[in-house]
Order: sequence, then structure tokens, then C-alpha cells
Amino acid sequence: MIAAALPLMASPAEGQAPVDPGVGSDAVQARLYSECMDLARRDAAAADKMAANWLKNGGGDGARHCAAVAALTGGRYAEAGRQFEALARESNSGKQGLKAELDAQASQAWLIAGETEKALASINRAIERGGDDSERLIDRAIIYGSREKFWEALDDLSAVLDRQPRRADVLVLRATAWRRLGNLDLADDDIDRAVAIAPANVEALLEQGAIRQRRGAFDAAQASWRKVIEIAPESPAADTARRRIKRLGN
Repeated sequence: MIAAALPLMASPAEGQAPVDPGVGSDAVQARLYSECMDLARRDAAAADKMAANWLKNGGGDGARHCAAVAALTGGRYAEAGRQFEALARESNSGKQGLKAELDAQASQAWLIAGETEKALASINRAIERGGDDSERLIDRAIIYGSREKFWEALDDLSAVLDRQPRRADVLVLRATAWRRLGNLDLADDDIDRAVAIAPANVEALLEQGAIRQRRGAFDAAQASWRKVIEIAPESPAADTARRRIKRLGN
């Protein structure tokens, strides 16, 4: 399925450090955390150095979290997974919501690293700590899809759609799962709803083409993919559409 990439997460709560950022005044620690996180998004190596120095000088969970984010943005995904996981486990915070977000970040890092079993364990902990909110259920569905556990993915995606029936992105994911299971009628139902809600959604159009191709409707499949190219000609989705059109022509 479900090749959708998870967005890089920057912090447990936007603009908020994990608890116990370190010694010193709250204002100083908040400033250091903000500076380190901004650096982690721009220059992972520099953020590594800042976080290490900060940690030596009394930085707490804030410094550790910045180091984990720097590992993630620097492409050291397994290392990031270990760091997020350890921080969620060892943080002095009594706030389960923050620990849940750290577990969710660990899951993301493990998934990108290709460690799907560890990714699943981390997202399950996040759900146990913080409840089955929609975004975490979607994340878990993506992990299930990567492990070809499509029925489990469908359970999570359907739970989200029960709450938010007009989520075109979730309808696309569920359509993909139905297609992979060979149920093209239900795949069509979901993708038609997704395209009706978001007619310029290139992921929906890519999936619509894939379902049409599976049905043997090759001209209709190419029509869907040409729409992708028309809407977003320079996007990765358009590159995928071009490759698929080329393969059909061979």
C-alpha cells in the first residue's frame, strides 16, 4: 500500500519543549530549545554539536530531543528511533501526551529506517499512552500496509473515516488497501469519493489510475495519470505518472 511518506515531525507540541529542558531559567532554556530545533531543521550537523554542548552544560530533555530531531533530519533514522524511544521511556514528564508524541516520532524514524516491527511497537505505545487519535491511527495503518497487513490497516483507516468521512487522504489509503486485497469495487467506491472531495489531489488520481489499470481500463488509467501531470508537472507524483504511462505504452 501504502507508500505515503510520513511528514517529518519537529517537536512533541509545536513551539513547546519536552518537559525538563534543563537547568537555568525557563526563558534561557526555552530560547536554547527554540534555537536548537531551528538549527536541526536547517543544519543537522550543527544542531548535533549544539545539543551535545547544551547537554554537557545542564541541558535536559530539550537537548536530548533536539539531538534526536537532528539525527532524523540528518538521515540517521535508526539512531533517531533509538533516541526518541529512550527519551519517551526515560523522560521525567508525567504528561503521557508528550511521551506519546515522542513514541510516535520514534515510530516515524523506525519506519523510514525500514524497521517496521520496531515502528509498529512504537506507534502502539503512542496509542496506548495518548489514545487512538486519528493521526496515530493513520500512521499505524501506513505501517501495517508496509508489512502487507491490509486488513489491520483497513480497521484503522475505517475508524478514522467514521470520525472524519471527508478525509480524502485517508480514502486514498483505504482505496489502495482494497486494491491490494483485490476488492476493486470497494476500491472504486473510496477513490471516487476521494476524487469528488479533492479533484486536484494527485495521490488520489495516481491511485485512481492504478485501480483502472487493475481493471484493464488502460485508456482511463492513462487519463487519470495525465491529470496528475497537468496539475503538478514538476512533482514526484507527475514523475510516477509518466513512468506508468510509459510502461503501459510498451
